[in-house]
Amino acid sequence: MKYCKKCLMPDTRPGIRFVDGVCVACIHYEKQHTTNWEKRRQELEKLCEKYRGKYGNGYDCAIAVSGGKDSHFQVYYVKEVMKMNPVLLAVGNIDWTETGRKNLANLSDTFNCDIISMIPNHHVTRILAKKALVEIGGPTWYADALIYAYPYRMTMKLGLKLLFYGEDVNYTYGGKYDEETPSALLQFKNDVVKPLWDKWLMDGDLTEKDLESTRQPTLEECRKAGLEPVYMSYFVPWDSYHNYEVAKRWGFRQLIHEYVREGTIEQYNQVDSIGYLINNWLKYPKFAHASATEMACRWIRAGMKTRDEMIPMVKQCDKHLDQGIVDAFLAFTGMRPHNFWSIVDKWYNPQFFRQDRDGVWHEKFEVGIGMKE
Repeated sequence: MKYCKKCLMPDTRPGIRFVDGVCVACIHYEKQHTTNWEKRRQELEKLCEKYRGKYGNGYDCAIAVSGGKDSHFQVYYVKEVMKMNPVLLAVGNIDWTETGRKNLANLSDTFNCDIISMIPNHHVTRILAKKALVEIGGPTWYADALIYAYPYRMTMKLGLKLLFYGEDVNYTYGGKYDEETPSALLQFKNDVVKPLWDKWLMDGDLTEKDLESTRQPTLEECRKAGLEPVYMSYFVPWDSYHNYEVAKRWGFRQLIHEYVREGTIEQYNQVDSIGYLINNWLKYPKFAHASATEMACRWIRAGMKTRDEMIPMVKQCDKHLDQGIVDAFLAFTGMRPHNFWSIVDKWYNPQFFRQDRDGVWHEKFEVGIGMKE
């Protein structure tokens, strides 16, 4: 286990590469300082000009949104800077926070945009939350699959061509497919949604119809429809904290006035649902890092904090799973606490953790350094 020399990302993150001891996420962030953003902006302007006003008074593009800080930044840029007329496409939550509801509504109210929102099937969500926790340690598979499938399909149903997503997660944060590209046609390869449809059908609890909405259109379908999905992060400098600062100016609310989460170092990222965050925390037993590490790395890259300043914060926060997250998940799935923790036990990687006689897990690594002797 090795850590990036510049930030605190370990090489346990799936698919990440290191070059001379530095993770590609840091390398790609630094590349922004030498990128010709004026040229990129001209490329975006040319793309928007191709569709701006093409359908008269109708929508001329779509934006995949959640209501979060990045959604606010995207809608601001597309509507206010590029002068487009977007429709916003959202996948709703089972357990909305009040902050999340207000933020999504704010996108419509502040930017004068229509929102078409899909509410997930509660029955399927409940089944897959438990099934995916047991099988892959990723209980939000269903929600993630909808987020990656619905905007594509709805954009095509509306007869639109241009669809905006935020960042290319593999390029921005490190992953198997980390080549920079404006096109989001191959977004399904980013490994967020593993191709497990056949697995979910094996025991007969779900049908093909139950899962149809989670399937992304094929590359051939997208090309036939003339769809042009793009990453906003290719065209403008992408920094999550900067996006947050911009979002605040347009009415975005952070979570802290409603709820303070344990185990995180901020209250402005992924604030629309509490139960959804269990998936982020499960990276800790599997890969020895969670949301505190991810946010710390972003702050370090942006020069907001130093690596040494963030080590004690990551040590303190990453290991803690917020009680409210657990409560929300148990209430929705009907699981008992002991059953839940017994399942979580199987996802602890013994390479990074040891379990004591009472079942409690302890780190075998030192944050920022690596494995202990």
